[in-house]
Amino acid sequence: MLNLVVLVAAIIIIGWLAAWMLSQKPVTSVEQLIRQHRYADAAVEAEKQRDYIHRGEALKLLGRFDEAAAAYRLSDDPAAAEGIALSLTHGGGDLDEAKRLMEQTIATHPQIQEFQALALAYVLLKRGERDAALRLFDDNLVLLQTRFHDDYTDADPLLAETLWLFGELSSAAGDEPRAAELRAKAAAWAPGAWFQRDARR
Repeated sequence: MLNLVVLVAAIIIIGWLAAWMLSQKPVTSVEQLIRQHRYADAAVEAEKQRDYIHRGEALKLLGRFDEAAAAYRLSDDPAAAEGIALSLTHGGGDLDEAKRLMEQTIATHPQIQEFQALALAYVLLKRGERDAALRLFDDNLVLLQTRFHDDYTDADPLLAETLWLFGELSSAAGDEPRAAELRAKAAAWAPGAWFQRDARR
């Protein structure tokens, strides 16, 4: 009888684990290429798969911002609007559109709000709205520090841009040691990416 109870319990546990594993979002081959720092290959593969959100991410890592924005515009993923906004801002595009997209995204599709606030703060900084950018950054600073201290500790090229933005806003706030540390971490997490270009500033 005891053996039967143990067997049933084992089957239930194994079944639950299998269901849980299947429910997790699978890592696509495009994401694997990005994590292998093969950004150009990832962009090509993403186009083949019509995975426009990851094509935008790969192109952004390469610094090809006009192409990245165009890829994001083909995606129906709510995160694409943030990708467009940042691509426009990095590439010196339409900052009015970038601001509108970020504000709309935060209002309609809030995700990791401190990351979205950081993106908006960067757009504001590039628009010359320094005081507003630094206020927004300061309001979210503790949450940003917590995220990268506790939650996001594994090197992930898809988070390198966020680290880099954190560094840019830290520099604007006058904290150059933290800015240098964040830029260096962004470069280490995404070697060969556009965000590595000024890690030694």
